[in-house]
Amino acid sequence: MKRTALPIVVALLAFLVYTGRQSPVSPRGGSADHPGASKAGLAEGAVPAGEAAGDDGGEAAMALAAPSGAGTPAEPQRGSIRRNSSLYVELTRLGVTPQEVTAVARASKKVYDLRRVQPGQRFAIYTDAAGALDSLEFVVSREQHLIVRRTADAFAAQIEDVPFTISYHVTHGTITHSIFASLQAQGAETELAAALDEIFGWTIDFISDLRRGDSYAVLYERKSFEDGTSTLGDVLAAKVVNQGVAHHAFAFAPQGKSMGYYDLAGASLQKSLRRSPLKFTRVTSNFTGRRYHPVYKTYRPHYGVDYGAPRGTPVYATGDGAVLVAGRRASNRGNGIHVKIKHNNTYNSYYLHLDRVAKGVRPGVRVQQGQLIGYVGSSGAATASHVCYRITRNGSWVNPRRLDLPAKEPVPGAEMADFERTRDAFLARLSETLLAGLQNGTAPVEPPSSVRGGKERQTLF
Repeated sequence: MKRTALPIVVALLAFLVYTGRQSPVSPRGGSADHPGASKAGLAEGAVPAGEAAGDDGGEAAMALAAPSGAGTPAEPQRGSIRRNSSLYVELTRLGVTPQEVTAVARASKKVYDLRRVQPGQRFAIYTDAAGALDSLEFVVSREQHLIVRRTADAFAAQIEDVPFTISYHVTHGTITHSIFASLQAQGAETELAAALDEIFGWTIDFISDLRRGDSYAVLYERKSFEDGTSTLGDVLAAKVVNQGVAHHAFAFAPQGKSMGYYDLAGASLQKSLRRSPLKFTRVTSNFTGRRYHPVYKTYRPHYGVDYGAPRGTPVYATGDGAVLVAGRRASNRGNGIHVKIKHNNTYNSYYLHLDRVAKGVRPGVRVQQGQLIGYVGSSGAATASHVCYRITRNGSWVNPRRLDLPAKEPVPGAEMADFERTRDAFLARLSETLLAGLQNGTAPVEPPSSVRGGKERQTLF
């Protein structure tokens, strides 16, 4: 009889300890105790802190275990995702209860899927005086962190920007081998190669059009973070001289629209479709009417352009449109996992041999130009990781690299004066730096006009 009653007594004691613990103190927002809060009144993205239900009918409820190695609000515990591990394993190793891990994962689901964490991603946790989890900060990327905070009886999650400061730089170089090699030699961010390829994508083919002796000058931002690292910000202005012809680009955001790039006269450099679904990669096979297929061992037409890239490289939609296919089709297994997008009544685009489709991309969903739709793979009739990019015009295959498309709208007439002031300020910074003697190098410059300040927020890293 005593043995039968023992589990019940232990469970009751655990419940009393849990319900009687002190209210958590948030290290970022004072007391998290809000009397009157109820399950029915939780904010979107919040789940009860003590709820142990699994994710979409997953694991059953687990008994609440006493946490170990508890810290204090002023002393977070830090960790990272080890190889072949998970956030669940890492958090429970630090004393977070399985119940709390489940609640955190469910609260975060709408803003970030913690089931897809990668080795090396870092995190920090705060616990309250009773040792219960109070808040979690998880590094999503260099520029964004996931913050999960305990409220009165729930966890609430949101993505927050990491503080940074912006500095401005000009780099100038002459092409000898490639623009990537030139940028590296000048001490500039090599990511500028991909940025310039995207900006001038329908004007200059950075893979085949550049020649020895061509030159470039770029005014760009550099974002610096509290941990001493930095990353490329926006390109504000660029001049590329290709085979004796000068091409200019200036960043400008018309009222109510996202930032775009325009030439000296305010005409858009962006087309209704981008040339490539990848950022600055290599062509491994061109559009042709006769090509030896490495899988089928026969000669047949190749109605697309193959871009080679490592497995998992992001693939982006080349234009706005509606997704028609996202996955495998039994009728054409050779395409493997692929995405088909209808842009309008004239153009469709195809992205073949993917490793997987991006979250949320499914038939019927509308996507925007530059939106992530999948990842490079080798599914279907493929021998190496790449994406085969194809376009049809009125139902017929066309060469994506030779397609002449209309540009997007120019700068509105009512905003030309603002654009010209911005353009001239950017040009002045480029000219001043070059006249000061910068040749084949990179130098910091003063802000060209009104600047965007750095973002301030206390972080754990």
